[in-house]
Amino acid sequence: MVKTWLKQFMPRQLLDWLRPWYHGIAAYGAGWYYGRPSARLAVVGITGTAGKSSTAAMLSAILNAAGRKCGYMTTVNFFDGQADELNKHGLSMPGGPRLQRHLKKIADNGCEFAIVECTSEGLAQNRHVGIKFAAALLTNLSPAHLEAHGSFENYRAAKAKLFKRAPMIGVNLDSQEAGYFLAFDASRKFGVSFSGNANPQAKKVYAAAGRPGGFMLDGQEFELRLPGDFNRQNAALAAACADMLGVDLPAAVRALNEFAGIPGRMELVPNHLGITVVVDYGCEPVSIRAALRAAAAMPHRRLIHVFGATGGHRDKFKRGDFGQASAAWADLSIITNDDVYDSDPQEIAQATARGIEQARDRKPGHRYLTQLDRGLAISQALRAAGPGDLVLITGKGSEQFLILPGNQRVPWDDRKTAKAALANLV
Repeated sequence: MVKTWLKQFMPRQLLDWLRPWYHGIAAYGAGWYYGRPSARLAVVGITGTAGKSSTAAMLSAILNAAGRKCGYMTTVNFFDGQADELNKHGLSMPGGPRLQRHLKKIADNGCEFAIVECTSEGLAQNRHVGIKFAAALLTNLSPAHLEAHGSFENYRAAKAKLFKRAPMIGVNLDSQEAGYFLAFDASRKFGVSFSGNANPQAKKVYAAAGRPGGFMLDGQEFELRLPGDFNRQNAALAAACADMLGVDLPAAVRALNEFAGIPGRMELVPNHLGITVVVDYGCEPVSIRAALRAAAAMPHRRLIHVFGATGGHRDKFKRGDFGQASAAWADLSIITNDDVYDSDPQEIAQATARGIEQARDRKPGHRYLTQLDRGLAISQALRAAGPGDLVLITGKGSEQFLILPGNQRVPWDDRKTAKAALANLV
């Protein structure tokens, strides 16, 4: 109630100034209240524009398979070392009290490691205060959330908060911003590159190379069930970090060869109609393009893409970018609602459609239509598909809610919606 009142009546500038203080004090106090659990754990923070959840899950899988018990907190799910639950809170990086409470549960369950997905908003608001990080990882960085942060420099600076006190830093050297994050003081620094990139500040560089069905990393051959170059990059960073933490690459090979993926990340929805149905989070231009490239590399006759753009204060420029990306890879694009918040859904759809119309690399024969009801859009895509076609549904992944006009939050799951629509087709 108090938070809602403040948002409605307090000037935006004052609210933005107060948030870091409020969250920082709450996080620090929660750390002491729960007995400073991060002091009993080696906490790895992972940030970046995309790939945070996947990298966290992969690193956890490697550590747990090696007998180094590990829990984690991501956009997708929370794992406390014993039980796994979907993240139903709607925040990739929850407030400090919830973070500290879950870290305590991880430590109480006998874990040695904890992995925390760290978002730019969470770091800017100081939700990480009171957590003692043992390592900080960067997956990649591209412009995002610029309206919330004011500029790319502010967005990057928010991410950098994670690296200011971490004794170990690991980066994807193929990211243009790798040098910025390696410049922070740390006793151990490493990087991973698929392109032969190096940086003198990285004391250890892991050379990687893609191969059919997986990748090579420092001479070790990895199989990977997950499609897409971005998953190879995430897996290589996770394996390198595990090696730096004392779990060698052969152990990482064994773990990742068995890794089946995480909910809502290029997740297949099984059916007997001969249609490949894939659900992916894809909430940023860089991630939606990666998902489309991965889908395009999978066997298919036509690629049908269902997607929307987020409303509210999120970056409005992304709407056109999403449209351009879809037009470059899909044969049929269906524009629908994502989380609308307080924005006009028709306005969002029109901006997305303009991106399609302006796409310079629009796929020959590409068509698009708009269906703002997300459930109907998914049904429409599946009805339009035939054997051999691939339907890619992006924007929500495994999220358990959909925010409709007027900030109306309703239960939602793209995977369940697709399964129900497929059952109706049968």
